[in-house]
Amino acid sequence: QVASEHLVTGIIGESVLLPCDLNLSINPARLRFHWQDHSDIVLYSFNARVEQEYQNKLYTNRTNAFQLLWGNHKGHYYSIYTWHFVEPFSHFLSLPCTLSARFPTPKLTVKYKGMNAMCLTQGGYPKPKVTWTIQDLSQPQNGTLEPREVQTNFTLNPESGLYTVWSQVNFTKNYIDNHSVTCQVFNLVLRETVSNTTIIRTSEGLSLSAIVGITLGITLLMLICVGGIIFVYKQCKLQFQDFYYHNENRSSTV
Repeated sequence: QVASEHLVTGIIGESVLLPCDLNLSINPARLRFHWQDHSDIVLYSFNARVEQEYQNKLYTNRTNAFQLLWGNHKGHYYSIYTWHFVEPFSHFLSLPCTLSARFPTPKLTVKYKGMNAMCLTQGGYPKPKVTWTIQDLSQPQNGTLEPREVQTNFTLNPESGLYTVWSQVNFTKNYIDNHSVTCQVFNLVLRETVSNTTIIRTSEGLSLSAIVGITLGITLLMLICVGGIIFVYKQCKLQFQDFYYHNENRSSTV
């Protein structure tokens, strides 16, 4: 068995390089090798030529071997498998593998009516770590929200095996004016973070506190208008009742 110190990370949707070094003198004309996975499905087979008849159809035209030099064999594959050498006996190389998939840049939306921000991304693996930061634009430092302040859901697609991540944070009165909010999604295997940032303002440039003030002002104005209408209605009703009562009295007198 050929030892391997490599830990290979295969990224879904991308090719992966599988290094394999064999410090033995092998006649290339008699070299035969193939890759297979733990379930013995053949992904690549070579015996003086590529033997597609032994290759699983899923990997036809998706795998390739290159740099076949004396004692140095490398493969370019989409998955992680065991490479068997036969010349005239077998050597086995097993490569440990971790699979992952990159998360796209999350979509970040702010809903001022509900006073919250929502973050959405899908198509990644494994389950990531989600963090939120809110920064006062007048201050150099930012603050990371506590897990209890954030609501996050992870949904695993049973067909693709990939995750959809939805996360939401509610604003408090401390975070409604001149602040930016950032959603960060961290892939634990790839050690990479995708994020998105937005400023808590409307498209017209009004801050959330201004929106709240305008809303309260409009509500107060509507209450005043309704109160005025009710007052005028009652006054007209009283005048009509007085007029009707006066006419009734005159009719009775006559």
